[in-house]
Amino acid sequence: MRRTDASFGIRMLGPRPPDRDDVDRALAIFVRNTSPLLRTKTNQIRAKIASPETAEGHFYFAAFYRTDVVIGFAMFGYYPRGHLVVVDHLVIDEGHRGDAAFYVFAQLLQDAIQSLDIEVDFVAVELEKGTDFGGGQTGGSELVKLLGQVGFGQVHTDYVLANMEPKNYEARYDGILMLRGADRLYRIRREDLLAIAHVILFDHYLPWYRDFFGDQIETYRKYLEQLYSEFETRLKSDPVIKVNGPEADLLISGPVPSHRSPEAIAAMYLLMFAATAAIATAVLYVLRTPASLTVPVLLALLALFVGIAATSRGHAIEVLEQIIAALPGARGKSRYPRSNQKSKALPKPDRQFRNTRIRLDDQSIDTPD
Repeated sequence: MRRTDASFGIRMLGPRPPDRDDVDRALAIFVRNTSPLLRTKTNQIRAKIASPETAEGHFYFAAFYRTDVVIGFAMFGYYPRGHLVVVDHLVIDEGHRGDAAFYVFAQLLQDAIQSLDIEVDFVAVELEKGTDFGGGQTGGSELVKLLGQVGFGQVHTDYVLANMEPKNYEARYDGILMLRGADRLYRIRREDLLAIAHVILFDHYLPWYRDFFGDQIETYRKYLEQLYSEFETRLKSDPVIKVNGPEADLLISGPVPSHRSPEAIAAMYLLMFAATAAIATAVLYVLRTPASLTVPVLLALLALFVGIAATSRGHAIEVLEQIIAALPGARGKSRYPRSNQKSKALPKPDRQFRNTRIRLDDQSIDTPD
């Protein structure tokens, strides 16, 4: 492990005169590090910094510092109707991305959200699925992994990013929705996901552009309604949506928690072994193997099968005892309690969303070599 000490901080930006220079620096970093195709216009950001309140919620803006130098920018909104925070942009200047800066920035931003003393069920971040329209700061697998390190999970469904103009473009921005809750998410109900999407479109996007699109706002509203309707249609066949579901997900380095009962798992292994033993017996018969060797070969096959099954689950003795217990006439209980552990691939996020102080002092950070 390499240990590095760096002084990082975060400060909320407002219309106060002392903030003007830092707003200019933060927005310059934002422009340099964000694709113009996915970048909110800076004149709109300045207007919202001056007037952040809407009927639906409140917009917030933050600068990220390293030893009193602005090195990053973030903006997010809070919407009490859905108890939802939506993070719009989170960028760090290219020359300052070392020393685990993104991790620290995300943690400090989470602390800032907690310090607002608001009731939050979910924090959402939208990312570009690839890097066709943006770059490393707006999407791609690396940003997915970075957000995963601070407790966010990828929602596994087709997702489209809303346009930032009152136009229904033929080409859509394929996106990724990342969510963080009070506990690690593995699944989310369709109704809850639709409620989150509705808040993002109609409490977050629509109020932002309401002040800038003039007569075109109704055209934009209809576009958002169409986008929501398409999303609702895609989810009709999925009552439950996986969050970090597939093992191929870049955020998962361990097994996905199983919701099958131990008895069902044991029965599945027993059937698999029976099929394997039947095939092996047929092969031994064809090869005219002596009867004295058949039983040792089958026992060796059982040991090999148990080893493979145990490797897949991580509990060798438990798997063996479950298989034996499922055999006809088997009695007794396992000497080992059945494990009910969840994946330890990532740390569980804090349960509390309130009264957490924003850390502005020196940060001691451990980073991998």
